[in-house]
Amino acid sequence: MPRELVLPELAESVVEGEIVKWLVAEGETVAQDQPVVEVMTDKVTVELPSPFAGTLEKHLVAEGAVVAVHDPIALFSDDATGTQEAGATAEEAPKLEVAEAPTADAPPVTPTGREPSVQAREERSIVEPSSGVGEDDGDALSLFKADKDDPGAPVYQVRRGAAPQAAKATGPYGRPLAVPAARKLARELGLELTAVAGSGPHGRIRVEDVRRAAEASAPAAAEPPSAPAPTPKAPAYKTPAGYEGLEERVPVRGLRRAIANQMVASHLQTVRTLHVDEVDVTELVALRERLKPLAERRGVKLSYLPFIMKAAVAALKRFPVLNASFDEERGEIVLKRFYNLGLAVATDVGLVVPVVKDVDRKSVLEIAGEVSALAAKAREGKLAPEDVRGGTFSITNIGSLGGLFSFPIINVPEAAILGVHSIKKRPVVLPDDTIAARQMLYLSLSFDHRLVDGAEAAQFTSYVIELLGSPESLMLEG
Repeated sequence: MPRELVLPELAESVVEGEIVKWLVAEGETVAQDQPVVEVMTDKVTVELPSPFAGTLEKHLVAEGAVVAVHDPIALFSDDATGTQEAGATAEEAPKLEVAEAPTADAPPVTPTGREPSVQAREERSIVEPSSGVGEDDGDALSLFKADKDDPGAPVYQVRRGAAPQAAKATGPYGRPLAVPAARKLARELGLELTAVAGSGPHGRIRVEDVRRAAEASAPAAAEPPSAPAPTPKAPAYKTPAGYEGLEERVPVRGLRRAIANQMVASHLQTVRTLHVDEVDVTELVALRERLKPLAERRGVKLSYLPFIMKAAVAALKRFPVLNASFDEERGEIVLKRFYNLGLAVATDVGLVVPVVKDVDRKSVLEIAGEVSALAAKAREGKLAPEDVRGGTFSITNIGSLGGLFSFPIINVPEAAILGVHSIKKRPVVLPDDTIAARQMLYLSLSFDHRLVDGAEAAQFTSYVIELLGSPESLMLEG
């Protein structure tokens, strides 16, 4: 039988991936460990190597489609051989026994191997052959033909509406494993996730599982409930009359789709508020100029960003609520005692946020080296999944692109993001009432007002300003 290539679990929190590009066409011969497909998860594109040596017979998923972890994405020929390091194959994955429906000229048989329809994997469970459709236990049954274009293809009898059962699973802190959308729906329905059995990878709870559990627990109504009001949809775009043929349509795929989803999540899951202030960085500019030759001798390009990151970490230690996340399910603020700063990087295909880990434990030069390396990997499209995970607070350097100040988008589930703008000479009134040209920098702090009060945001920014205004004070911060 053909062997399946399935989407592997690239990380514990990843439950799906987008097929960005097939690197091997149908019918081509593939060597073991040869990259066959590009998959995007968490804004990171990775090449999935083939666990087999043989012929790739068929792409089961088109480019641009999003598939769940452990779902089949390609078929290899019967003679394919090799290891299974890139992901479980059909032989490894949990099998669904498919019962062939009885026909007039053939007795029932039970074939093994691949489920006939990948697309409907979670919408049916397989039942044993019976003498008639629907007489097993009252559930809706239907017939399914393995290949509708082949008159001789077997016909399978399946039960619609049921889903594969899986054991309940919990995360490292005892919480049920569930995708964010399922958690949100459970809260809206007043349903405890501990009462829901998950059908996803490792027992992870999906939206369908929550809906199924809610339907099962709902009391029987005396009369049919009124139909819910339809959810309003965005109006379809229409080309203005007379301009037909003068537009180009680009599918929302890959990184652009990931960015769009993250922006919607930030809008729906935070109460975003802005605080803007300015800092006199004249002394910081002079300090950087003095240190640049030393950094260059060590092979490091020294920008202002490492100093700002060190100042931000010092302020986060003093105001820890800005280094936090909101656990809505438990109604708790999660204060983090580690400091991983995300750095927004603009690339030719969109914005990505690689993360510099443990900034509080690194020197300015060490941070500068990591910032340069991550920015280069981002622009070359070579970021690994671990490069974009684990952030606790983000910084976006908008100054290089121009503008006075901005309203940065919070990188959920973080509590805040700091926007850094252009350093420009401006006239400033000094304490002795004289006016002088000083190097001035605008800072814009966007924060989640559910977690952070305006006073805390202002105090955080003021402390960052104090440290950047007297950069030698960063030497006193641990």
